[in-house]
Amino acid sequence: MTVPQDIRLKYLYFPSGEANHPSEEVLSVYRDHGVIPKSSRSDNFNKTPENVERYLLVRPGDLVVNRMKAWQGSLGVSDYRGIVSGDYEVLRPASDSISGRYMHYALRSRHMVGEYRVRSTGIRPSQWRLYWDQMSDIRVQLPPLAAQERITAYLDRETAQIDLLITEQQQLVEMLLERRQAVIEAETLRGISPLQVPPDSALPFAAVGYAFSVTLGKMLDAGKERRLDDTNLPYIRAANIQDTGFDLTDVKSMPYSPDEATRLDLRAQDILVVEGGAVGTSVVLTSDMPGWSFQKTVNRLRPMVDSDSRFYAYVMRAYRDIGVINTLGNQSTIAHFTAEKLRALRVPVPPAAEQRRIADYLDRETSRIDSLISESERLIELSRERRAALITAAVTGQIHALQED
Repeated sequence: MTVPQDIRLKYLYFPSGEANHPSEEVLSVYRDHGVIPKSSRSDNFNKTPENVERYLLVRPGDLVVNRMKAWQGSLGVSDYRGIVSGDYEVLRPASDSISGRYMHYALRSRHMVGEYRVRSTGIRPSQWRLYWDQMSDIRVQLPPLAAQERITAYLDRETAQIDLLITEQQQLVEMLLERRQAVIEAETLRGISPLQVPPDSALPFAAVGYAFSVTLGKMLDAGKERRLDDTNLPYIRAANIQDTGFDLTDVKSMPYSPDEATRLDLRAQDILVVEGGAVGTSVVLTSDMPGWSFQKTVNRLRPMVDSDSRFYAYVMRAYRDIGVINTLGNQSTIAHFTAEKLRALRVPVPPAAEQRRIADYLDRETSRIDSLISESERLIELSRERRAALITAAVTGQIHALQED
Protein backbone atom coordinates (compact mmCIF):
# COMPACT_ATOMS: atom_id res chain seq x y z
CA MET A 1 0.00 0.00 0.00
CA THR A 2 1.35 3.42 -0.97
CA VAL A 3 1.21 6.01 1.80
CA PRO A 4 -0.57 9.20 0.60
CA GLN A 5 1.41 12.41 0.56
CA ASP A 6 0.40 15.05 3.08
CA ILE A 7 0.70 18.15 0.92
CA ARG A 8 -0.27 21.82 1.27
CA LEU A 9 -2.85 23.24 -1.12
CA LYS A 10 -0.48 25.98 -2.27
CA TYR A 11 1.55 23.32 -4.08
CA LEU A 12 -1.53 22.02 -5.89
CA TYR A 13 -3.38 25.23 -6.86
CA PHE A 14 -2.65 28.87 -7.59
CA PRO A 15 -5.05 31.85 -7.77
CA SER A 16 -6.26 32.76 -11.24
CA GLY A 17 -7.26 36.36 -11.81
CA GLU A 18 -8.29 35.80 -15.43
CA ALA A 19 -11.25 38.08 -16.16
CA ASN A 20 -12.93 40.06 -18.95
CA HIS A 21 -14.91 37.18 -20.48
CA PRO A 22 -18.43 38.69 -20.36
CA SER A 23 -19.92 36.33 -22.95
CA GLU A 24 -19.30 33.19 -20.86
CA GLU A 25 -22.05 31.46 -18.89
CA VAL A 26 -22.43 32.56 -15.26
CA LEU A 27 -21.74 29.82 -12.72
CA SER A 28 -22.66 29.51 -9.04
CA VAL A 29 -21.26 27.48 -6.14
CA TYR A 30 -23.56 25.49 -3.85
CA ARG A 31 -22.76 23.54 -0.70
CA ASP A 32 -24.83 20.56 -1.89
CA HIS A 33 -23.97 20.64 -5.60
CA GLY A 34 -20.58 22.28 -6.08
CA VAL A 35 -20.08 24.41 -9.20
CA ILE A 36 -23.08 24.48 -11.56
CA PRO A 37 -24.58 26.90 -14.10
CA LYS A 38 -26.54 29.59 -12.31
CA SER A 39 -29.41 29.16 -14.79
CA SER A 40 -29.89 25.53 -13.73
CA ARG A 41 -31.32 26.54 -10.34
CA SER A 42 -34.74 28.17 -10.19
CA ASP A 43 -34.19 29.12 -6.54
CA ASN A 44 -31.19 31.37 -7.24
CA PHE A 45 -32.59 34.89 -6.86
CA ASN A 46 -29.23 36.72 -6.82
CA LYS A 47 -29.32 39.13 -9.72
CA THR A 48 -26.36 39.13 -12.08
CA PRO A 49 -25.14 42.69 -12.80
CA GLU A 50 -25.21 43.98 -16.36
CA ASN A 51 -21.44 44.47 -16.40
CA VAL A 52 -19.64 41.18 -15.72
CA GLU A 53 -16.24 42.13 -17.16
CA ARG A 54 -14.67 41.77 -13.69
CA TYR A 55 -16.12 38.29 -13.23
CA LEU A 56 -13.42 35.59 -13.11
CA LEU A 57 -13.05 32.92 -15.77
CA VAL A 58 -13.51 29.32 -14.62
CA ARG A 59 -12.08 26.46 -16.66
CA PRO A 60 -13.00 22.78 -16.18
CA GLY A 61 -10.81 21.48 -13.36
CA ASP A 62 -10.57 24.82 -11.56
CA LEU A 63 -11.36 24.92 -7.86
CA VAL A 64 -13.96 27.62 -7.08
CA VAL A 65 -14.41 28.79 -3.49
CA ASN A 66 -17.17 30.97 -2.12
CA ARG A 67 -15.09 32.94 0.37
CA MET A 68 -18.15 33.89 2.43
CA LYS A 69 -19.52 30.35 2.76
CA ALA A 70 -16.46 28.11 2.53
CA TRP A 71 -16.91 27.33 6.23
CA GLN A 72 -20.21 25.70 5.24
CA GLY A 73 -18.62 23.66 2.44
CA SER A 74 -19.54 25.95 -0.45
CA LEU A 75 -16.76 25.14 -2.91
CA GLY A 76 -16.02 22.62 -5.62
CA VAL A 77 -13.99 21.63 -8.66
CA SER A 78 -15.80 22.76 -11.79
CA ASP A 79 -16.86 20.56 -14.69
CA TYR A 80 -17.90 23.69 -16.57
CA ARG A 81 -16.35 26.64 -18.32
CA GLY A 82 -17.90 29.92 -17.29
CA ILE A 83 -17.50 32.97 -15.06
CA VAL A 84 -18.10 33.67 -11.38
CA SER A 85 -18.30 36.77 -9.23
CA GLY A 86 -15.02 38.36 -8.20
CA ASP A 87 -16.08 37.67 -4.61
CA TYR A 88 -15.20 34.03 -5.28
CA GLU A 89 -11.72 32.53 -5.35
CA VAL A 90 -10.82 30.75 -8.59
CA LEU A 91 -7.85 28.40 -8.16
CA ARG A 92 -6.15 26.70 -11.09
CA PRO A 93 -4.38 23.31 -10.79
CA ALA A 94 -0.61 23.66 -10.45
CA SER A 95 0.10 19.97 -10.84
CA ASP A 96 -0.84 17.20 -13.27
CA SER A 97 -0.70 14.70 -10.41
CA ILE A 98 -4.23 15.48 -9.20
CA SER A 99 -7.61 14.24 -10.35
CA GLY A 100 -10.24 16.97 -10.41
CA ARG A 101 -12.97 14.59 -9.29
CA TYR A 102 -10.83 13.30 -6.42
CA MET A 103 -10.05 16.83 -5.26
CA HIS A 104 -13.76 17.69 -5.50
CA TYR A 105 -14.53 14.93 -3.00
CA ALA A 106 -11.49 15.52 -0.82
CA LEU A 107 -11.83 19.29 -0.50
CA ARG A 108 -15.56 19.06 0.31
CA SER A 109 -15.13 16.30 2.91
CA ARG A 110 -16.17 16.88 6.49
CA HIS A 111 -12.70 17.22 8.00
CA MET A 112 -11.63 19.74 5.34
CA VAL A 113 -14.71 21.90 5.93
CA GLY A 114 -13.68 21.94 9.57
CA GLU A 115 -10.33 23.40 8.49
CA TYR A 116 -12.07 26.14 6.51
CA ARG A 117 -14.18 27.01 9.54
CA VAL A 118 -11.13 27.34 11.78
CA ARG A 119 -9.22 29.49 9.28
CA SER A 120 -12.05 31.82 8.25
CA THR A 121 -11.77 35.34 9.64
CA GLY A 122 -14.52 37.67 10.87
CA ILE A 123 -16.39 38.63 14.02
CA ARG A 124 -19.42 36.39 13.50
CA PRO A 125 -20.35 33.57 11.08
CA SER A 126 -22.31 35.90 8.78
CA GLN A 127 -19.10 37.91 8.31
CA TRP A 128 -16.61 35.04 8.06
CA ARG A 129 -14.34 34.97 4.99
CA LEU A 130 -11.78 32.40 3.86
CA TYR A 131 -8.93 33.92 1.87
CA TRP A 132 -6.28 32.03 -0.09
CA ASP A 133 -3.51 33.15 2.27
CA GLN A 134 -5.18 31.16 5.05
CA MET A 135 -6.48 28.34 2.85
CA SER A 136 -3.25 27.66 1.00
CA ASP A 137 -1.50 26.24 4.09
CA ILE A 138 -4.14 23.54 4.63
CA ARG A 139 -2.78 20.05 4.08
CA VAL A 140 -4.60 17.44 2.04
CA GLN A 141 -3.85 13.73 1.72
CA LEU A 142 -2.88 13.01 -1.87
CA PRO A 143 -2.42 9.36 -2.92
CA PRO A 144 -0.93 8.47 -6.32
CA LEU A 145 -3.07 9.35 -9.33
CA ALA A 146 -4.14 5.73 -9.88
CA ALA A 147 -5.42 5.54 -6.30
CA GLN A 148 -7.18 8.88 -6.69
CA GLU A 149 -9.02 7.47 -9.70
CA ARG A 150 -9.99 4.29 -7.83
CA ILE A 151 -11.31 6.33 -4.91
CA THR A 152 -13.23 8.58 -7.29
CA ALA A 153 -14.81 5.64 -9.13
CA TYR A 154 -15.81 4.05 -5.82
CA LEU A 155 -17.32 7.27 -4.47
CA ASP A 156 -19.13 7.97 -7.74
CA ARG A 157 -20.86 4.57 -7.49
CA GLU A 158 -21.63 4.71 -3.77
CA THR A 159 -22.78 8.32 -3.63
CA ALA A 160 -24.97 7.84 -6.71
CA GLN A 161 -26.91 5.15 -4.84
CA ILE A 162 -27.23 7.33 -1.75
CA ASP A 163 -28.26 10.34 -3.84
CA LEU A 164 -30.94 8.27 -5.54
CA LEU A 165 -32.34 7.26 -2.15
CA ILE A 166 -32.32 10.90 -1.00
CA THR A 167 -34.09 12.01 -4.19
CA GLU A 168 -36.76 9.33 -3.78
CA GLN A 169 -37.39 10.38 -0.18
CA GLN A 170 -37.53 14.06 -1.14
CA GLN A 171 -40.12 13.22 -3.79
CA LEU A 172 -42.09 11.26 -1.20
CA VAL A 173 -42.05 14.26 1.14
CA GLU A 174 -43.34 16.49 -1.66
CA MET A 175 -46.10 14.00 -2.42
CA LEU A 176 -47.08 13.79 1.25
CA LEU A 177 -47.17 17.59 1.56
CA GLU A 178 -49.43 17.75 -1.51
CA ARG A 179 -51.62 15.04 0.00
CA ARG A 180 -51.84 16.97 3.27
CA GLN A 181 -52.86 20.14 1.44
CA ALA A 182 -55.44 18.29 -0.66
CA VAL A 183 -57.05 16.65 2.39
CA ILE A 184 -57.34 19.97 4.22
CA GLU A 185 -58.74 21.76 1.18
CA ALA A 186 -61.27 19.00 0.43
CA GLU A 187 -62.61 18.84 4.00
CA THR A 188 -62.80 22.59 4.66
CA LEU A 189 -63.93 23.93 1.27
CA ARG A 190 -65.71 20.94 -0.32
CA GLY A 191 -64.65 21.98 -3.80
CA ILE A 192 -65.93 25.56 -3.49
CA SER A 193 -63.65 28.45 -4.49
CA PRO A 194 -63.68 31.05 -1.68
CA LEU A 195 -63.29 33.78 -4.29
CA GLN A 196 -66.37 32.65 -6.25
CA VAL A 197 -68.89 31.21 -3.83
CA PRO A 198 -72.06 30.27 -5.77
CA PRO A 199 -75.29 31.92 -4.55
CA ASP A 200 -76.91 28.53 -3.97
CA SER A 201 -73.92 27.06 -2.10
CA ALA A 202 -74.89 24.31 0.35
CA LEU A 203 -71.91 25.39 2.46
CA PRO A 204 -72.63 28.81 3.99
CA PHE A 205 -69.91 31.46 4.06
CA ALA A 206 -69.57 34.51 6.32
CA ALA A 207 -66.93 37.08 7.22
CA VAL A 208 -64.31 36.10 9.82
CA GLY A 209 -65.53 39.05 11.88
CA TYR A 210 -68.86 37.27 12.34
CA ALA A 211 -67.30 34.57 14.53
CA PHE A 212 -64.03 36.12 15.76
CA SER A 213 -62.68 39.36 17.09
CA VAL A 214 -59.55 40.31 15.14
CA THR A 215 -56.75 42.21 16.88
CA LEU A 216 -53.36 43.26 15.55
CA GLY A 217 -50.42 42.97 17.96
CA LYS A 218 -48.34 45.80 19.40
CA MET A 219 -45.88 47.83 17.37
CA LEU A 220 -42.28 47.62 18.56
CA ASP A 221 -41.40 50.33 21.07
CA ALA A 222 -37.81 50.72 19.89
CA GLY A 223 -36.42 54.08 20.99
CA LYS A 224 -39.42 54.96 23.18
CA GLU A 225 -39.03 55.75 26.85
CA ARG A 226 -40.20 53.07 29.25
CA ARG A 227 -43.26 54.08 31.31
CA LEU A 228 -43.26 53.65 35.08
CA ASP A 229 -45.99 51.00 35.07
CA ASP A 230 -44.67 49.07 32.06
CA THR A 231 -43.91 45.38 32.37
CA ASN A 232 -41.46 43.59 30.09
CA LEU A 233 -43.30 40.69 28.42
CA PRO A 234 -42.21 38.05 25.93
CA TYR A 235 -44.17 38.28 22.69
CA ILE A 236 -45.04 36.09 19.72
CA ARG A 237 -43.90 37.39 16.35
CA ALA A 238 -44.29 36.01 12.83
CA ALA A 239 -41.03 34.03 13.02
CA ASN A 240 -42.36 32.07 16.01
CA ILE A 241 -45.37 30.76 14.05
CA GLN A 242 -44.67 27.70 11.92
CA ASP A 243 -46.84 25.07 10.23
CA THR A 244 -45.63 22.62 12.88
CA GLY A 245 -46.71 24.92 15.75
CA PHE A 246 -44.81 27.43 17.86
CA ASP A 247 -41.05 27.74 17.50
CA LEU A 248 -39.98 29.48 20.70
CA THR A 249 -36.23 28.96 20.37
CA ASP A 250 -35.78 32.70 19.74
CA VAL A 251 -38.17 34.83 21.80
CA LYS A 252 -37.94 38.60 22.22
CA SER A 253 -39.58 40.88 24.78
CA MET A 254 -40.63 44.53 25.12
CA PRO A 255 -42.49 46.79 27.59
CA TYR A 256 -46.29 46.60 27.81
CA SER A 257 -48.53 48.90 29.80
CA PRO A 258 -51.15 47.25 32.06
CA ASP A 259 -53.84 48.09 29.49
CA GLU A 260 -51.80 46.64 26.61
CA ALA A 261 -51.01 43.49 28.57
CA THR A 262 -54.72 42.96 29.26
CA ARG A 263 -55.93 43.81 25.77
CA LEU A 264 -53.24 41.80 23.99
CA ASP A 265 -53.24 38.67 26.14
CA LEU A 266 -53.24 35.09 24.82
CA ARG A 267 -55.84 32.49 25.75
CA ALA A 268 -56.73 28.94 24.83
CA GLN A 269 -58.58 28.72 21.48
CA ASP A 270 -57.06 31.97 20.18
CA ILE A 271 -55.77 31.67 16.62
CA LEU A 272 -52.57 33.58 15.87
CA VAL A 273 -52.26 34.40 12.17
CA VAL A 274 -49.13 35.79 10.51
CA GLU A 275 -49.91 39.28 9.17
CA GLY A 276 -46.68 40.03 7.33
CA GLY A 277 -44.21 37.67 5.66
CA ALA A 278 -45.53 34.11 5.52
CA VAL A 279 -49.06 35.49 5.60
CA GLY A 280 -51.79 33.12 6.66
CA THR A 281 -49.58 30.73 8.61
CA SER A 282 -51.42 30.16 11.86
CA VAL A 283 -51.34 28.40 15.22
CA VAL A 284 -54.17 27.54 17.62
CA LEU A 285 -53.43 27.99 21.32
CA THR A 286 -54.28 24.82 23.23
CA SER A 287 -53.93 26.54 26.62
CA ASP A 288 -53.69 30.02 28.13
CA MET A 289 -50.31 31.77 27.92
CA PRO A 290 -50.28 34.08 30.96
CA GLY A 291 -47.57 36.74 30.84
CA TRP A 292 -47.23 36.54 27.04
CA SER A 293 -48.39 38.88 24.28
CA PHE A 294 -47.96 39.30 20.52
CA GLN A 295 -46.40 41.78 18.15
CA LYS A 296 -47.80 43.64 15.13
CA THR A 297 -46.70 41.03 12.57
CA VAL A 298 -49.41 38.81 14.08
CA ASN A 299 -53.22 39.02 14.18
CA ARG A 300 -55.16 37.36 17.00
CA LEU A 301 -58.51 35.72 16.25
CA ARG A 302 -60.59 35.18 19.39
CA PRO A 303 -63.86 33.21 19.12
CA MET A 304 -67.04 35.18 19.84
CA VAL A 305 -69.55 32.40 19.02
CA ASP A 306 -69.60 28.63 19.35
CA SER A 307 -66.98 27.54 16.84
CA ASP A 308 -63.94 25.29 16.64
CA SER A 309 -60.71 27.28 16.30
CA ARG A 310 -58.92 24.22 14.89
CA PHE A 311 -61.32 24.15 11.95
CA TYR A 312 -60.67 27.80 11.11
CA ALA A 313 -56.91 27.36 11.44
CA TYR A 314 -57.21 24.63 8.82
CA VAL A 315 -59.29 27.00 6.68
CA MET A 316 -56.55 29.66 6.96
CA ARG A 317 -53.95 27.12 5.89
CA ALA A 318 -56.06 26.08 2.90
CA TYR A 319 -56.54 29.73 1.92
CA ARG A 320 -52.81 30.34 2.17
CA ASP A 321 -51.84 27.25 0.17
CA ILE A 322 -54.27 27.84 -2.70
CA GLY A 323 -53.32 31.53 -2.98
CA VAL A 324 -56.46 33.19 -1.63
CA ILE A 325 -54.58 35.28 0.92
CA ASN A 326 -51.93 36.35 -1.58
CA THR A 327 -54.69 37.40 -3.98
CA LEU A 328 -56.41 39.52 -1.36
CA GLY A 329 -53.33 40.72 0.51
CA ASN A 330 -51.14 43.75 -0.05
CA GLN A 331 -48.36 42.71 -2.43
CA SER A 332 -46.84 46.16 -3.06
CA THR A 333 -43.64 45.37 -1.13
CA ILE A 334 -43.73 42.66 1.55
CA ALA A 335 -46.88 40.55 1.67
CA HIS A 336 -49.36 41.73 4.32
CA PHE A 337 -52.83 40.69 5.38
CA THR A 338 -54.19 43.45 7.56
CA ALA A 339 -56.66 43.05 10.39
CA GLU A 340 -59.28 44.80 8.27
CA LYS A 341 -58.85 42.36 5.39
CA LEU A 342 -58.76 39.39 7.74
CA ARG A 343 -61.93 40.57 9.48
CA ALA A 344 -63.72 40.83 6.11
CA LEU A 345 -62.40 37.52 4.77
CA ARG A 346 -65.27 35.17 3.91
CA VAL A 347 -64.87 31.67 5.33
CA PRO A 348 -67.11 28.58 5.47
CA VAL A 349 -69.36 28.39 8.53
CA PRO A 350 -70.73 24.85 8.87
CA PRO A 351 -72.50 24.04 12.17
CA ALA A 352 -70.19 23.93 15.20
CA ALA A 353 -70.63 20.16 15.57
CA GLU A 354 -69.59 19.70 11.93
CA GLN A 355 -66.57 21.95 12.48
CA ARG A 356 -65.47 19.75 15.38
CA ARG A 357 -65.96 16.56 13.36
CA ILE A 358 -63.88 17.93 10.48
CA ALA A 359 -61.17 19.24 12.83
CA ASP A 360 -60.96 15.86 14.60
CA TYR A 361 -60.63 14.06 11.26
CA LEU A 362 -57.98 16.48 9.99
CA ASP A 363 -56.05 16.22 13.24
CA ARG A 364 -55.86 12.45 12.76
CA GLU A 365 -55.05 12.54 9.05
CA THR A 366 -52.47 15.33 9.19
CA SER A 367 -50.82 13.71 12.20
CA ARG A 368 -50.46 10.47 10.26
CA ILE A 369 -49.06 12.30 7.23
CA ASP A 370 -46.70 14.36 9.40
CA SER A 371 -45.33 11.16 10.95
CA LEU A 372 -44.56 9.79 7.49
CA ILE A 373 -42.91 13.09 6.54
CA SER A 374 -40.78 13.00 9.70
CA GLU A 375 -39.68 9.45 8.92
CA SER A 376 -38.64 10.43 5.39
CA GLU A 377 -36.82 13.53 6.58
CA ARG A 378 -34.98 11.48 9.17
CA LEU A 379 -33.94 8.97 6.49
CA ILE A 380 -32.72 11.84 4.29
CA GLU A 381 -30.63 13.21 7.16
CA LEU A 382 -29.17 9.78 7.94
CA SER A 383 -28.36 9.27 4.25
CA ARG A 384 -26.56 12.60 4.09
CA GLU A 385 -24.60 11.68 7.19
CA ARG A 386 -23.71 8.32 5.63
CA ARG A 387 -22.62 10.07 2.42
CA ALA A 388 -20.38 12.53 4.28
CA ALA A 389 -18.83 9.80 6.42
CA LEU A 390 -18.16 7.61 3.38
CA ILE A 391 -16.39 10.40 1.52
CA THR A 392 -14.27 11.29 4.55
CA ALA A 393 -13.29 7.65 5.07
CA ALA A 394 -12.31 7.21 1.42
CA VAL A 395 -10.21 10.34 1.04
CA THR A 396 -8.43 9.97 4.40
CA GLY A 397 -7.22 6.44 3.66
CA GLN A 398 -9.54 4.61 6.05
CA ILE A 399 -10.70 2.30 3.23
CA HIS A 400 -7.31 0.64 2.72
CA ALA A 401 -8.23 -1.43 -0.34
CA LEU A 402 -8.67 1.77 -2.34
CA GLN A 403 -5.10 2.87 -1.57
CA GLU A 404 -3.39 -0.33 -2.77
CA ASP A 405 -1.44 -0.26 -6.01
